[in-house]
Amino acid sequence: MSGILYVIGTPIGNLGDITLRAIEALDKIDVLYCEDSRVASRLINHLIETGRITKKPRYIPYNEYNESRMGEVVAGNVAQGLVVGLVSDAGMPGISDPGYRAIRTCHDKGLTVQVIPGVTALTTAIPYSGIGGEVTIYAGFLPKTTGRAERILRSSYNMMQELGTGRVVLYVSPHRLLKDLELIYKVMGNVHCVLLRELTKLHEERVEGSLTEIMEKYKHGVKGELVLVLAATT
Repeated sequence: MSGILYVIGTPIGNLGDITLRAIEALDKIDVLYCEDSRVASRLINHLIETGRITKKPRYIPYNEYNESRMGEVVAGNVAQGLVVGLVSDAGMPGISDPGYRAIRTCHDKGLTVQVIPGVTALTTAIPYSGIGGEVTIYAGFLPKTTGRAERILRSSYNMMQELGTGRVVLYVSPHRLLKDLELIYKVMGNVHCVLLRELTKLHEERVEGSLTEIMEKYKHGVKGELVLVLAATT
C-alpha cells in the first residue's frame, strides 16, 4: 500500500465542526502527528465513543519545539507505506501552527499529500467581524520583537491606505493584548476593529469599536483565544 500524509483540519472549539472527510481520514491513519497528544486523543476518543471511527492511532508529538527535525521523520513514515495524519491542537496545520516542514519535505520527496480542509479561526473571524474589504492581510501572531512587529503593521497599513480598502487579521495572545493594541495604535492610529474571543465555544464573544475602546474594555486583562480584525479606516 502506498503511504500518504493527511493534513487534517480539526475543530477550533465546537467538536460538531469536524468534517465528514476529516472523520474518514482519521479512521484510516496508522500514526497521528499532533501538537499535544492529550488534545488529539480527546477528539479521537469522542469520535470512537460516538461510533464515527473505530481505529485509534499511535500518537507522536509534532510541535514548534521539534518541528525542525520532524519533517524527515514524517516523510520517512509515509515512504514506508504508512497512512499518516497531521493535526494541530485546533484549526489547520501550517496556519500559525506547526506543519509546513513535514508537508514541504513530503512534497520535495514526491510523496502523496492530501489536505482535508477544516474550520480555522481566520476564516471564521473574517465574516463574523462584519468588516469588509477587497484585500485581506493575514499577519498571524505579531512577532515579539517590537521593531519587526511594527514593520509588519506599517506595511499592512500602507497597503490598505494605498488601495483605499482592506482589513488586517491578527491572532493575539491574551497576555499580549494590551501591548499589541498599543503598538497598533502607534502605527495605524485609532482604527476601527472587532475583537473576537473564544470562537465557536460556549463563551464566544464579539466586541466592536475603536482601538481605544477595546483597550479600555480589557485594561484589566482577558482570557481565551483572540482574533483581531482591523479596518482600513477609523
